Amino acid sequence: MNQRATQPARKSGNPTVIRLVAVAGLVGLMGGGVMLLNGGGMGGGLHSDVGGNPELAPFQAQLQSLNACIIEYGARRGVARHRWLGSAQFASVSPCEGPSASTVVVSVPEALQSRHVAFDMKRSSRSAAWRILVDKEETSLPDLKQSLQQLAPLLVEKYPEELANAIQRRAESERKQHEYKDAERSRKEAAKNSYTE
Repeated sequence: MNQRATQPARKSGNPTVIRLVAVAGLVGLMGGGVMLLNGGGMGGGLHSDVGGNPELAPFQAQLQSLNACIIEYGARRGVARHRWLGSAQFASVSPCEGPSASTVVVSVPEALQSRHVAFDMKRSSRSAAWRILVDKEETSLPDLKQSLQQLAPLLVEKYPEELANAIQRRAESERKQHEYKDAERSRKEAAKNSYTE
């Protein structure tokens, strides 16, 4: 009789140690994911909040009344360093409230475009203060100030109209989709009823 066949299987390791290694690996993966999402790791990121700078307060005040909670402007490196996101040719603005509309794009005239500026302005509601996130190694304060001085009046003038148009387009698209579904339902019902039992 073979002795090996009757011996109990040997355990490959301590279950506690295996669990600790698995948890450590999971925490490491999660931490890496958070770094990438926040612009850390291999990609650059707009993570320095300069919203408390008094030189930027007038522009924040100009934009305070807008139904906007996110304003993104300028080209910045994506998670992969060779990939760029955004543009100096437009500002992307997302509303705080109201009918759901996709991000509104406001075209920036060439004379107002800033090639060396990238920022995100964010707030949690229309009454909240703006945070202004930049990469301090890429965007200087004088350039940021000049860009905001040019963009704030443009956004105050153009964004409400662009948002209204986006909401209207979305409502029209939803109306057409409902009409199509109703017509398709009626067509299928008519097709089914066209057969005599």
